[in-house]
Amino acid sequence: TGANLQANRNFQVYYTIPQKEIVSSDTGKSRNRMEAKIKWKVFFDLQCPYSKACWKNIPAIRKEFADTHDIEIHLTSLVFHAQAFTAQCAANLIEGYVGAEARTAFQDECFAQQDNFTNAALGDCKKSDVDNLMAAIAEDAGVYDKKFTKEKFLEKLHDWEESVKPAFIEHKHALQYGVYGTPKHVIDDKLMNETESAWGVNEWRDYLAKNSLV
Repeated sequence: TGANLQANRNFQVYYTIPQKEIVSSDTGKSRNRMEAKIKWKVFFDLQCPYSKACWKNIPAIRKEFADTHDIEIHLTSLVFHAQAFTAQCAANLIEGYVGAEARTAFQDECFAQQDNFTNAALGDCKKSDVDNLMAAIAEDAGVYDKKFTKEKFLEKLHDWEESVKPAFIEHKHALQYGVYGTPKHVIDDKLMNETESAWGVNEWRDYLAKNSLV
């Protein structure tokens, strides 16, 4: 139960608020809304087509399991995706200047335009070509404002403190869980095996119930 406190000069009154109980139809287990949710971390690579397939289902999955799971989005960069780390740096830079919602908008736009920055699409391009493409994606995502301009984006995209270091820390976080492919799911601090990138709500409901993660 949750506890609230009313205070006056000479007395204090404590009262409790009954919490709605949530019962899983699959396991019969119950929890209340004040109980800690199960952590669910999803790791994506912005250049990975399998990550793109999973990303499309995240809004519905978040909505379905909102009462039982705290779903976090994390990025990493697979070594064979040449543009992935630059995209990850861009995402961290945008979050630092404009906030988490802008970062999500950029990530969404990266997946929408993923075909434009595959290895095959860019080939043996110059670093500046990748930077300009990321800047254009950020513009399409609507993340720029008067303080954070396209020029500022390009100036800071490879800045150690503001973009590269945060991306590197995020990448190391993925490696600590043994994330060497994407998308990968870490639920209740454990790396999940035998999952599919295209899974939607129904498949995840069955998987979570089977593995006692609800």
